[in-house]
Amino acid sequence: MGRKSADSGSAGLEDELVAHFRDPVRDGDATTVGAAVRRYLAEVAQDLTPETGTASSGAAARPPAVVAAAERWAREGVALESVLTACHAGARDGLEFLTGRMADAAVRADAVADAARLLVRVVEVVTTAAASAYLDEHRVVAREHQTSAQTMLAALLSGHGVTALAKRAGIRIAPAYQVVALDIPLHPEERAGGPAAVSAARRKLRRVQAALGTPLGSRSLSLLRTDGGTVLIPLESVRALGGDPVAAGMMSAEVLELIAEAAEVPPTAAVASGSTEQVPELAGRAHEALDSLRAAGRPPGLYRITEGAGVEREGDAVDALPLRRLPRHPVTTGGRARSGKPGAA
Repeated sequence: MGRKSADSGSAGLEDELVAHFRDPVRDGDATTVGAAVRRYLAEVAQDLTPETGTASSGAAARPPAVVAAAERWAREGVALESVLTACHAGARDGLEFLTGRMADAAVRADAVADAARLLVRVVEVVTTAAASAYLDEHRVVAREHQTSAQTMLAALLSGHGVTALAKRAGIRIAPAYQVVALDIPLHPEERAGGPAAVSAARRKLRRVQAALGTPLGSRSLSLLRTDGGTVLIPLESVRALGGDPVAAGMMSAEVLELIAEAAEVPPTAAVASGSTEQVPELAGRAHEALDSLRAAGRPPGLYRITEGAGVEREGDAVDALPLRRLPRHPVTTGGRARSGKPGAA
């Protein structure tokens, strides 16, 4: 009989906790995030009450209402911090409620402990479901943005349908672009072959993509593979074409060094700049120049296509010297011979 009495007391206090969260008086505006979170705390607590702390899968572990609300808030730009703060505020309020009930001599200590365990489990379920839903939604948005950006890049490279696609994708077209043809050599871990080499190549690519984000900005468009690819960097005006080559937001020797550090191999970049209408032609010239550089065994570095020069001859297509040597470059030149070692390379 004693066990039955304890169970009854626990269930009664847990029901009181649910009713406490459902109390509309505590939140004047039922449309706020805080009010919604309190409702979800009550709903999850109600679902978990029959088997306190034992439900760990299905709707109890990932309540559909919480997931749907979190996805909507993520799309609307509501910070996840606001949602979690509201949840923790509800938890503190619930603990204060239980603390107040402890003063009632009719409430057993084990009933309070059971209700507290329920509260902890409820907060765990709601915060985990909300955070997971936010992450999933941001991944979807990131994939959509990446798809739009790559479609936009393909249109710019082809020279067709750029304006119409830009309107649909919500991407602003710049008046001019810096076009970069990038070559990324094999990482030492890729040379071994097999599944490990594939994984190493993918890790290298992810590091390079992350390294490009900060110096080039979110408006840059890239289509990269594990061995390189094409990057289009928007220039705010055609006049920027003659600007400082190491200006922020443009491919420079310093940015190429960041790529080298991320890839852990020395890359080569052939760069050309021009108006948006010239992008297809410039991309073709940049990649032809890059092929010529590799065929001639030129050292890694940043090469700029000279204005008005053709691409048929490598010497006419690019500057003869890289702007800056990159780290980890194994080849030295006679001009850098060590003291005491005449002619050393």
